[in-house]
Amino acid sequence: MAETVSRFARTLRRLIWLAALLFVLQVIGAIVGLPRPLCDWLLAKDLQPNETPRTIVVLGGGGVPSQSTLIRLYYAAEFGRSLTGATFLVSLPADEKPDEASVGRMRDELVMRGIPASQIRMETRGTSTRHQAVNIRSLLGDEARQQPLVVVTSGFHVRRAVLAFRAVGFTNVRGLHAGGVDVEADLGWFTGLRYGVWNNWAKEAELMRELFAMVVYKVSGWI
Repeated sequence: MAETVSRFARTLRRLIWLAALLFVLQVIGAIVGLPRPLCDWLLAKDLQPNETPRTIVVLGGGGVPSQSTLIRLYYAAEFGRSLTGATFLVSLPADEKPDEASVGRMRDELVMRGIPASQIRMETRGTSTRHQAVNIRSLLGDEARQQPLVVVTSGFHVRRAVLAFRAVGFTNVRGLHAGGVDVEADLGWFTGLRYGVWNNWAKEAELMRELFAMVVYKVSGWI
């Protein structure tokens, strides 16, 4: 019994030291910033659109209104407004009445930004990036597999989204990162401490979440 208690105590101390180490590393990362090569890789800067797409897929990041989804819709509209004949496809789950749900409001937001409603389709059943890719392939048909397609998403999700679409058969997929823009005005002293550290701290959680998701998708054969 005493040996069991001692082993448990040693294990608990190791876990506490590990948690403390991770916390220190998190603080350091928040101060000095995230590793740029890793961030650029996840943002798929090497996979930005390089030709006119036939289809622009906007993956919903949340309900409408939400920051992530509205930013994605803004970028999609700015990118695709001048394209002739491109199809927009908004993807977000809807239990019933898609026209009245957030996915319908995604369509309406694109229309408000100058995209004709006749060019917009909706995918309403995918509950993950993998399922959205599968459903969108079914909607577009096999003839769309080799046509240029751009996936619009935000954060560190771009590379996983592109790889997920490639894994279901799309051979000409690119990713458009819909990122927020910092304010242009001078915010005064200690801007990095007031804003930068906390933004980095939040991004660290996003980075770890995405890396974990990449591992899950890789193990599952989805990318």
